[in-house]
Amino acid sequence: MRFLACALLFAAATPAAHAQVEDEQLWIKLSAETALSDGVDLELETNQRLGNAEGGIFESQYVAKIGVDIGGGFKLTGGLNRVVAVEDGRVDNTEWRPRQELGFPDLTLGKGALSGRIRLEQRFRSDGDDVGHRVRPEISYTLPLSDTVDLELGHESYFNLNTTDFGQSAGHERMRNFVEIGFPLTGKVDAAVGYLNQYRFNRTAPDRMEHALTLGLAVTL
Repeated sequence: MRFLACALLFAAATPAAHAQVEDEQLWIKLSAETALSDGVDLELETNQRLGNAEGGIFESQYVAKIGVDIGGGFKLTGGLNRVVAVEDGRVDNTEWRPRQELGFPDLTLGKGALSGRIRLEQRFRSDGDDVGHRVRPEISYTLPLSDTVDLELGHESYFNLNTTDFGQSAGHERMRNFVEIGFPLTGKVDAAVGYLNQYRFNRTAPDRMEHALTLGLAVTL
């Protein structure tokens, strides 16, 4: 029953189709994490995103971040994300995103665990002079299906705090809802396969819904 309730909540969080553009995509994430000291870790990550509408790869992301456990289950993370937007096989613009993140303690719920975090980002783009500020809260629920396989359901929203000359508009910009199955490949390599639904709220054009198959590999060093 708990799984059914989570699935219904997940479906309810996805807007019904109306006056929108849709696209099918593939998101590939590779990451590596290592401990720098007790309670401090370094993670490197790359995301490659491909879409039917763009005819192939349309965005590449490269992230470096350091996380610090501050006690009580809370974690502070700081990092930098370099985002390269591609159009017709050429770089359209480059964006630098410093980020600050607070992770909250896990909360046991049934046989699984509820977790959350809040991320702040500043956006510096090559095609604009303004700095975009936004906040990205995320909540997820992880349910063990076996000793090695986990099911994760999650929601993330983007709230822009200002309007910029490169096209960011203040307000609720988008929402993401996802479901993912995670499992180990080896002792230090984990894999994940899932589906992500991204809905973009547009003020001057039809809304956009993106359906993404997500694939991930995570290495612990």
